[in-house]
Amino acid sequence: MINNKDNYVILGGKTYYRTAAPILTKERWAEMEALVKQSTRNDTVLEFVLCTGSYEEIIQGKPFLLNESLQSFLVNHRVIMAKEIVEIRYPSHRNQLELELEAVSYDFF
Repeated sequence: MINNKDNYVILGGKTYYRTAAPILTKERWAEMEALVKQSTRNDTVLEFVLCTGSYEEIIQGKPFLLNESLQSFLVNHRVIMAKEIVEIRYPSHRNQLELELEAVSYDFF
């Protein structure tokens, strides 16, 4: 993932950074599938960085393999296609704190 913090847009109080979706190969799909299956067995949370309209979106939750032939996962009641995934990682405490502070800064209530 390219660290491009200068090129972003704010929509609905959320910041989206510019990114590009990588090419989905068989090897990349096998790695993603293995990581999701392992996290399902261990009951752990993963963080997905998605490419949505040329901007990155971060979704965090417990993933489940939804459909192998369509190469899709289910995370927090949302279907994610493998071709949208830029990166899958384990969430760090620092990232969680930054997301919470960003959400608080856009809290209007």
